Amino acid sequence: MEEQKKQIMQFVKEQKMKGHTITETLNDLKIKRSTYYAWSKQKDNKKAKVRISELTPEEKQIIEKTKEEYPHLRHRQIQGILQNRGFYLSYSSIYNHLKSLNMIEPYERRPSPLKEPRYNIWRRNLMWGCDWTKLLINHTRWYLIIIIDFFSRYIISYDIYPSVNASHVKHIYKQGLKNQGIIKSDILPELRVDRGSPNTSSVTKEFFDIIGADLSFARVRRPTDNALTERFFGTAKQEEIYIVGSYPDERSCRYEIGNYLHNYNYYRPHQSLWNFTPAHIHEVNNKTKMLEELAQLKHKTRLKRRLYWENGATCL
Repeated sequence: MEEQKKQIMQFVKEQKMKGHTITETLNDLKIKRSTYYAWSKQKDNKKAKVRISELTPEEKQIIEKTKEEYPHLRHRQIQGILQNRGFYLSYSSIYNHLKSLNMIEPYERRPSPLKEPRYNIWRRNLMWGCDWTKLLINHTRWYLIIIIDFFSRYIISYDIYPSVNASHVKHIYKQGLKNQGIIKSDILPELRVDRGSPNTSSVTKEFFDIIGADLSFARVRRPTDNALTERFFGTAKQEEIYIVGSYPDERSCRYEIGNYLHNYNYYRPHQSLWNFTPAHIHEVNNKTKMLEELAQLKHKTRLKRRLYWENGATCL
C-alpha cells in the first residue's frame, strides 16, 4: 500500500511537470484531493521527524554556565538573560535541564503584609460601611444608599434618593441605629465611607463629632478599603438593578429594592459566610458558634451517609 502511494504521488508530480494540474490528474485517477494531500502531509511529517526539542550539548553548557554565574536566579530569569544575549530557550527546557542536575531550589512566595486586615471585626455593629450606587427610575438617575455591617454583611438600612448629600448620610446612619436598637449611650458603630463630598462635608463631620461616633475614610483610589460595600453593589446590580433596567416609578422601585434586600439578608446564602445568610450570622453574632454549627452539619451528614451504606442502602 505504501509503495502504491509513492507511485501515485510520483506520477502526479511527473504530470504536473508536463503541464497538467494536480486536480486533473487526480480526477483521472479517481482519487480525492483530500486523500492526496493527506498522503503528502504524512510524507512531510516523516521527513520532519527530527528531535528539535532536545537541547544540544552547547545549549546545556550555556544554561549551566549562566546558572553558575547567577546562582540566586531561577529558570525564568535565566531564560531572560539568555534571550538578551541572543539565545532563545524556553522556560520549560531550562527548568527541566536544571532539575535533572538537581539545581532547582525550593521556592516559597513571601506573604504579603498588605493582606493583613487593618481592623478586626469580631462582632456585629462594630463597623459599618456606607456607599451609594446609581439606578434608573422612569429612565432618570436616582441613587440607592445603604449601610452594611462588616461582620455579617447584613444590610442595616437603606434609602433611595434623586441625589445624595450630607443630610442623607446622616439620615441613613440614624436609621441604622434605630433599626438595631442602638442608643446614644452605647458604643456607636464606626462608619467606613469613601471621600465623596457628602461624606467629607463639614456637616457630616460635625454630626459624627456630636454623637461621638467614628467616621472612617477610605484612602483615595483604594476601593478595597470599603470592599464589602462595593462587593454588595456588584451583587445587587447583577441580581436586581441591571435585570430591571429602569423602574417605572419611585413606589415600585422602593418595593422591588426592599424585596431584594430582604431576600439578600434572610434567604440568600453568602459564600464568604460559609453559605449561611447574613441575617443568621448577624443574629448568632459569634464566628466560633457558626463554625461549630457548620461542623455539626457536616458530622450529621457524614453519619447519615455512613449508616445508609452500612445498612445496604435501605435507611436513607
